[in-house]
Amino acid sequence: MTRFSPPIIHQCPACAGYVARHALISMFMDGLDHWSDGCSSGVWNFMHGPVARCPQCAAVFWWEDTPEVQRLTWAPRSIGPIMRALTWLTGDRSGRLKELREWQAIADNLKTAERADTPDYVDLFRALAQLDPSKPDREIYLRRRIWWIASDHLRHRNPKAVMESQPAVPEGEAIANILRLLELFEHDMKHQVERGELLRQLGRFDEAVAVLKAVKPDGYSEVKAMKIERLARARDSALRLLSGGEVERQYQRSRVW
Repeated sequence: MTRFSPPIIHQCPACAGYVARHALISMFMDGLDHWSDGCSSGVWNFMHGPVARCPQCAAVFWWEDTPEVQRLTWAPRSIGPIMRALTWLTGDRSGRLKELREWQAIADNLKTAERADTPDYVDLFRALAQLDPSKPDREIYLRRRIWWIASDHLRHRNPKAVMESQPAVPEGEAIANILRLLELFEHDMKHQVERGELLRQLGRFDEAVAVLKAVKPDGYSEVKAMKIERLARARDSALRLLSGGEVERQYQRSRVW
């Protein structure tokens, strides 16, 4: 089961307004779709991650750059007058009155803070323009998200839906983003599977095979590398579903028939 923390209140660095963040406590992994570009289906893909957009002024900011004002609790259940009197007379053994008093003491503008918006392509592009060059990990994060957004219109199982969908990122900008990611990943051993996938999507199949064959085994990376390598050897440059609920259902159907 996927669970989130109670609201964590931050202050927007642009307008000083209050913004709510919910941290992920646990997640349910079974039945998810895993794509060749590393994107997976799941509730966290609809969350803002380390970068967010203020719901009040639309500024794009990084959570770690914003002050944490207060960690709230979930709003307690209300207590009727009879139960309140009974609890007061017999003692607040369950702590309900204490929780209620603590909740009532929290300022209303903190309790009503809006949740941050999930950045779209335009927001991520703005964040790139404002990027601190001393933090290359942030550039990788932003460009990876842009890469995924550029392919989101292809994440359909219905071919007709793919034809009707429009890419959110202009083709020229999507290619420029891929080329920059290739530069960032060139000498980084942690990202060689992604580098191989980028080369495959560009149609540079022989280069992709060479990179993927050299991926060091760690119990996971080499398995994904082999799947993408097979696509590259087949001269297939399309985004592909590698594993997950739908792949498993297709496998089960093939066994039935």
